Amino acid sequence: MSAHHTPEEIRKDLTHPVIDGDGHWVEYTPVFAEKIRKVTGDLGANGFLQSQRRGPDSLSMTPEQRAERGVAMEGFWGRQSTNTRDRATAMMPRMLYDRLDELGIDFGIVYPTAGLGIPRIADDATRRAVIRGFNVVTHEYFKDLGDKLTPAAVIPVHTPDEAIEELTFVTKQLGAKVCMLGSGVRR
Repeated sequence: MSAHHTPEEIRKDLTHPVIDGDGHWVEYTPVFAEKIRKVTGDLGANGFLQSQRRGPDSLSMTPEQRAERGVAMEGFWGRQSTNTRDRATAMMPRMLYDRLDELGIDFGIVYPTAGLGIPRIADDATRRAVIRGFNVVTHEYFKDLGDKLTPAAVIPVHTPDEAIEELTFVTKQLGAKVCMLGSGVRR
């Protein structure tokens, strides 16, 4: 039987940096929506809140109802936690930053959780408001943590112009280094 080593102990023996290329943070929906409201108004905040209904709405359907409506079973396991310290770490970028050494990570690329589905918002104006607000709010959460963490900006891809506009904004105005392109766009 091998001895248990903490991530921090393992990291000390490595001769290369450890980069987490697919970390996720968990946005707290009520607070996030209010912060989006300050950036893009009611359209962005209400659109964000509506986009977060997919999970609860799909979980309340029977398998037959989901099949009839073409709705996939949403993941429900990603936000459960009995370890409140780890849960708080996933929700608070500063706490994640402060724990990176303990976790054995030198640099982390952090993707959204609540933001994964927002590029699929059908209404153009709502989608653009939600994504712009989401990117600005995310930038604010991570702005002083860039030496060890970088958040992925959300880029909509319904049209090339929409993608270019948001990509230009997040790189030139917010200094984004990583982006997450929307997928599953209905054409």
